Amino acid sequence: MFLISTCRRAIAAAVLFLAAGTSAAGPFAGGMVTLVVGGPAGSSFDSAARALAEPLAREWGIPVIVDNRPGAAMMIAATLVSKAAPDGRTLLLGATPMVQAPHLVKQPAYDPVTSFTPLVQLVDARLWLGINADLPARTVSEFVNLARKPGANFSFASPGNGSTPHLNMAVLMQHAKLELLHVPYKGIPPAVMDTANGQVNAVFASYSDLLPHVQTGRLRVLASTGTQRSPLSKDVPTFREAGWAGLEGVGFGGVMAPAGIAAPLATDIVKSIRRVMQRPDVKARMVVLGFEPVEDTDPQAFGRLVREQSAFWKKVIVDNGIKGD
Repeated sequence: MFLISTCRRAIAAAVLFLAAGTSAAGPFAGGMVTLVVGGPAGSSFDSAARALAEPLAREWGIPVIVDNRPGAAMMIAATLVSKAAPDGRTLLLGATPMVQAPHLVKQPAYDPVTSFTPLVQLVDARLWLGINADLPARTVSEFVNLARKPGANFSFASPGNGSTPHLNMAVLMQHAKLELLHVPYKGIPPAVMDTANGQVNAVFASYSDLLPHVQTGRLRVLASTGTQRSPLSKDVPTFREAGWAGLEGVGFGGVMAPAGIAAPLATDIVKSIRRVMQRPDVKARMVVLGFEPVEDTDPQAFGRLVREQSAFWKKVIVDNGIKGD
């Protein structure tokens, strides 16, 4: 298994090296850069990383390989990068789960705030509440009222204990004074599928995961996180618009380096990533994946977002007594 994984990474490096050429100027002289992703091959964040890696390879003139380290709510990937040399050669495609995960265990291997240097936020990654379309509810309040009825025994799916969809539902239940049965799955696709099939009643997921089942009439989307409506679903209200404040927070996806990276090197990497993210094809790919590209973010703003999300989700986890798998 190790040999197969190594060969795959070598092939990926070779492909991106051929794409890169040798004429581009960048912060690195020779060698390669590894972009570590906490999701499996084919996942949305893996696809986002690959959309970024190839143009970065061209920009820098060296291979930029994507190294998939799935598992433990991105803790495996984040731990690896937190212990890497701060030379810019090992970067993390960080996301909200790696900020939440340390608060789910007693002895985390890294600190989401102090173990990394946030470089560039790439995208917002909001979630939508989807319900089985057979339920006679077309608003969040109608869904809550149905679930509150004696004997309703409503349930919700998630990709695991302590996952971002689970935690968002915990926030909704806390605000609605509602109890739903949590049914954890191994990944979001089966969680969404069973909601569409009626085995469970509701699920938080990305719009791209929900949309195919919405189009077939098996799911209904009620609301999204965020302070403003998403351009991906302009007809869907936010939770705040629907009368349920407290779910304004939106997940993130962004590039992070190990703590201690030199400021000039970090600045050069940020400039390169910003140039890549301005490309229409890269932006379009992020939208297809269900993300919303972020314009003109800076490392300071990204750092504030990480700190705020760490504090917010820590309180949610502690208040609800949630433990990781």
